[in-house]
Amino acid sequence: MDWFLIAVTVVGFIILLVINVYLIVLYQHPDDKNEALLPKILILIGFTIAQGSVLLLPLDVANNEGYAGCSSGFDTDSCGGLNMNLLWEIIYITILVYVTFFIPFAIFYYEADDGMGNSGESMFCGALKYEILVLIASTLTLVLMYSYLGTTNIPVTTYTAAVASHTSWTISAGSWSDTSNPPPFAALDTADFNNAGGTLPGVEEVISMLVTFPIYVMALLGFVGWFFFVFFAGVGLASLPVDLICSYVYRPRHMDAIEFAEAQLSVRTRVNELIEIGELLKRERVTKAESSLGYWANRRSNKNDRQTVNKFKQAVFMLENDVEELKLCHENYASYNPLVPIFQLFLGLISMILSLLWILQICLFILPSPPLTPFLNDYFEWFDTWFSLFGVISVAVFSMYLQACVVKGCFKFGVRFFFITLHPMKVNGTYMNSFLFNLGLILLCSLPVVQFSTIAFSDYARFTNVNQIFGVQIKYLQFFSYFWTTNAFIYAILGMAVLSSVYLMCKPRDTPADPMKLKENLKMNRRR
Repeated sequence: MDWFLIAVTVVGFIILLVINVYLIVLYQHPDDKNEALLPKILILIGFTIAQGSVLLLPLDVANNEGYAGCSSGFDTDSCGGLNMNLLWEIIYITILVYVTFFIPFAIFYYEADDGMGNSGESMFCGALKYEILVLIASTLTLVLMYSYLGTTNIPVTTYTAAVASHTSWTISAGSWSDTSNPPPFAALDTADFNNAGGTLPGVEEVISMLVTFPIYVMALLGFVGWFFFVFFAGVGLASLPVDLICSYVYRPRHMDAIEFAEAQLSVRTRVNELIEIGELLKRERVTKAESSLGYWANRRSNKNDRQTVNKFKQAVFMLENDVEELKLCHENYASYNPLVPIFQLFLGLISMILSLLWILQICLFILPSPPLTPFLNDYFEWFDTWFSLFGVISVAVFSMYLQACVVKGCFKFGVRFFFITLHPMKVNGTYMNSFLFNLGLILLCSLPVVQFSTIAFSDYARFTNVNQIFGVQIKYLQFFSYFWTTNAFIYAILGMAVLSSVYLMCKPRDTPADPMKLKENLKMNRRR
């Protein structure tokens, strides 16, 4: 084994743990300080697994186990000798346990606290009830689909040859003098192969085989994650650079006393309106708890209530941000660091370049058949001629950027639309349920990130184990093969990125929900 790769893996794992501990301490809400130790450990390990699963791809590239020289009896200097198949299976079985057990139960438990004074025992029982339903549904789905759709049908081209003994072969690239083995088929041209007694062209056949259970787990989790990945990564590819650049353009500027007083008056008006809306929400919940609605009426009421609460949360979140920025414009302007927006602008420009490169890689390499150019694959291979880890590091950067786009896209979608609950990651203001929600999303989307990166960099990662898993076994699985062979998800993410870019060019800044409309909705709900 390559001990350098093992050392890099261990050091990388330790660095991820340290970074994640710092992020949890930095972002946690003061109410959770020195509290909820078990969920914090769960979140720490989960974030490390999610990041590690993405970073396994560059490790697999460096390991190079699919290279012919790594086979038994060959020189193993060109590969790392790590059992990457086992590592991939362990990681994704762990993710399955997280997304079907740990995270749903923890979210159900914390979401059960609605501020109405329910006890810890009732919260636990309610969370356990919902978790049992999740486990039954996920287990039945996985077992039944694996039993009936666990076969992969891999298309192959078979070439046959009746080759006589040759001491020397003439090939297009030179000569081959092995008396016991013919030259590699890739080195022979058609005439040489026919002269040697072979038959061309080959025969198209299909090899059917049952994939292992961990491989099917990867396929099913990846398939589910792709639906989230298409939406959130597509939105994030456009919104991440836009928001970073807007942070510089709309950075806090110094206000004089008159401007600051006018801004304070506007903030007070918004605060009073939100307080009134909060009281209306509270009274509506009390009234709803005392009323006896039918099943369908209760569902409609819950849907309206959920969207109203999401709008209220968004308005409160944006008000808090505006208040902090307002203080920086006058009271705390002397302590404001002007390098922060400059750094955000720098990150925004880098993000814009990475997003454009991803779009170009999709348009030039992934979607055309055959590809117009390897593009980034050539760049990685050229970079490796300088130093063998430069290309690997580049793959890690591009893959981790996709993961950042997923988180940004989810948050942007929650701020602009109100179909999902807003779970922002805010410094010194993030509750455990928001941590858990974002962790579940990142874990679920980590598989599409790896699969998408493997497809995009298939030339560079051709000798990896994960390329054999996603590019061969999973690609031709029953039911799933249609989506992979037609590039349905790839077209969808490209379309989402383009639509998001157009939308954000028209409306680059987030705006709070209209408080007057919120009041009208609440009054209409009460009349119903």
